[in-house]
Amino acid sequence: MRNKLTIAIFLVLVFGLTAASLLKKPVEFSENENRYLAQMPEFSLDSLFSSDEDKKFTSLYETFITDQFVMRDQWIRLKTYTERATFKQDIKNVFFCSDDYLIENYPAGDFTSQTAANNISVLGQFVEQYQEKLGENGVRVMITPTASQILKDKLPPFASPYDQQAFLDSVRSAVGENVYLDAAATLSGHKNEYIFYRTDHHWTARGAFYAYQLWADSLGLEPWQEKDFNITEVSDSFLGTVYSKVNFPNKADSILCYQPESAKMNYRLTAFNGTSRDSLYVPSALEGKDKYTFYTGQNDPLISIQSSGPEGTVERGRKLLIVKDSYAHSFVPFAANHFEETFMVDLRYYNQPLSQLIEEKGITDILVLYNTENFATDTSIPKMLK
Repeated sequence: MRNKLTIAIFLVLVFGLTAASLLKKPVEFSENENRYLAQMPEFSLDSLFSSDEDKKFTSLYETFITDQFVMRDQWIRLKTYTERATFKQDIKNVFFCSDDYLIENYPAGDFTSQTAANNISVLGQFVEQYQEKLGENGVRVMITPTASQILKDKLPPFASPYDQQAFLDSVRSAVGENVYLDAAATLSGHKNEYIFYRTDHHWTARGAFYAYQLWADSLGLEPWQEKDFNITEVSDSFLGTVYSKVNFPNKADSILCYQPESAKMNYRLTAFNGTSRDSLYVPSALEGKDKYTFYTGQNDPLISIQSSGPEGTVERGRKLLIVKDSYAHSFVPFAANHFEETFMVDLRYYNQPLSQLIEEKGITDILVLYNTENFATDTSIPKMLK
């Protein structure tokens, strides 16, 4: 009877959970993980026998089952609890660090791949092309290291993440000293401050502020100081993308809002779908899981911001284009105070020629702003040259 009971439990776990996963309605988006989940792939003989693992039916089906497995979040948490009980410090490429930090450990292959090398080459060509059109000071590049590079003092003993400085040196060499902005040095100078979230892969608004000052200085603009803003904490319950990977209890993060203190600034933000608002912030985002979208909203193919303010703030006729990932979202509330119009382009979703946008909008300044991991792995970077 004991053997039969063991077999019955085994069959229920193996077949019951699988059947439950197949029978439940597929979830399209995981709010906890902040990503779209794999859907049931379409079967064909070509996909079944494909030599391309990314298109092979069996590989796609395995990803679908993994993403749609019943009680997925609870199983992830159970696995993390089990591994933490054995004092493991690196789970799912996440380091459990001091001061309640969860820091992602990115594979070295992401930075040494052919995609990474191609992206650096494309960036070099892009800079050369638009320096000729906009002038020597018309283009700036800021590829920002992630927390594993800057907050090394918080990593657990014997942790050895990839040294991103070698990748950054390659970027610097490709674009030139004049164009390259050394965000690594700037952020390292403030590493004891709250410049990266504990539970998310983004920098905080304060980290973005220090990067903004570096960028503004390089252009000869007078950067605003923290005293020029009314800084308020609008949330203390942010649990970000790194937390979602391990689903393990952790101290939540704070979201800060920087509003101009004395200068009366006016903004008009327009998204790609035509919707617009008179604010660079989205208060409703603080009610959901992805509170980082408080800063200018979700990733969008193209966002435009029209700014106006007292004499001496916005430079009339000057228009900024930021080619970016989501790090730019907490950066642009500072940068937009200097330009009559600011555009943010996300090449992952923007499919029109970038050259056409630059010409039609009369762009005078360009900033390429990514974190190292996103820039190294983003297959849409070649769109820069279209």
